[in-house]
Parts: sequence; C-alpha cells; structure tokens
Amino acid sequence: MIRIAIIGAGSMAGEHAKHYGRLEGVEVVAVCDRDFPKAQAFAERHGIADVYQSLDDMLARDDIHAVSNVTPDGVHKATSLAAIAAGKHILCEKPLATNAEDAHEMAAAAQAANVINMVNLSYRDAPAIQHARALVTGGAIGTVRHVDASYRQSWLVSNAWGRWDQESQWLWRLSEAHGSKGVLGDVGVHIVDFASFPVGDITRVNCELTCFDKAPDNRIGDYVL
Repeated sequence: MIRIAIIGAGSMAGEHAKHYGRLEGVEVVAVCDRDFPKAQAFAERHGIADVYQSLDDMLARDDIHAVSNVTPDGVHKATSLAAIAAGKHILCEKPLATNAEDAHEMAAAAQAANVINMVNLSYRDAPAIQHARALVTGGAIGTVRHVDASYRQSWLVSNAWGRWDQESQWLWRLSEAHGSKGVLGDVGVHIVDFASFPVGDITRVNCELTCFDKAPDNRIGDYVL
C-alpha cells in the first residue's frame, strides 16, 4: 500500500484526493494546511484520517511514502524542500517554482536525496499531445523547426467556474497577491509544456502577450490585477 499525504486543502487538492481514491493500492492518510479548520473539513469530505497544521509534524511520519504538494505557487519551493529533506517522493502542482533558479535547486535536492520530484503537467496526457509526440519521435514529419502554441479559455467571459470578479478565490489567476505568477504561472507553464513535450527542448522562444484592464483601475477589492 502506498500512503500519500496532501499538502494544502484547497479545491485542487480535492481533485488530487478524488483521483487517488480511484487508484488501487493507494491511500491518502493525512492532509496538512495552515488553516486547520479548513484542513479538518477537507479531511471529513475525503475520508482522510489525520489532519495537521504543522508540515514538519506530518512529514515526520515514517509510514507516509509520498506527498502531493498542492500549495500556492510561491511556497512550492519551501514545502517541497521540506518533503525532500524528509525523504518523501513528491507530486508537485505546476509550476514547480516561480523562477528557474529555485526550480533547479529543487531538482538538485531531489536528485541528491534520491526521491522523485514530479510536476503535475496534466496536458501531457491529452490524446492530441500524445499523438503529436508519437508523430515527431517516429519521424513522420521530419525535423521540427518551429512550434506555435496558444491557450484560449473562456472563464473570464462566463460564470462556469464562478464569479471571478466577485469571489476572491479565483483572483490567483489574475494577481500576484497569492504569491503566484498570475496567468503566466497558471496558463503559461502549460503552453511551454505542451509546445515542448512533443518536440523536445526548445532553443529559442518568441512570445506575444496582450493585457487588458479587467476592472476599474485594475483592482478588485485588495487585489491589484
């Protein structure tokens, strides 16, 4: 039995918990969040036995083999390094870190500790991306000289995912106030990955980015967009 702990008790952590629950031979045994009542409610929803507010206390358990790091982007480094130091394998939400220097440090630490530090780049499982990779690696289209990638999403113009202009939990996509890189950290990392995964390492990049005001004075409450 592989015993998993989840760091973070937000909505995406719930997706991790649900998917782990569908796997044979896997059990989520603990969850940790600085907001202890939130972690308790999360554990109750997903049938998780143990709840922690202290990450160090949770990582001290010898029976935990691996963790899902589903924390805000800005604390991926600190929380992952703590897990690595405790000898736990990690599935970390993307982006791995908020800058390349931190990402390299995390990768080096994982390699030195002989633990897996995997990033949840979910689009790699998309059939179209898998087929593109098969075409390239199989030589069907020759040498790839140029890749063009874009990401279009409708959540700013619909309420399918909630009211982003009224509910602050959505503003991590538009603001760095959560310690993330906003839409570039959320969506940009997907673009880089689904452009490079089929073709291999990219040697030169050109990017066009257009921004527009999404609210009066580009503010919603305390958030600067």
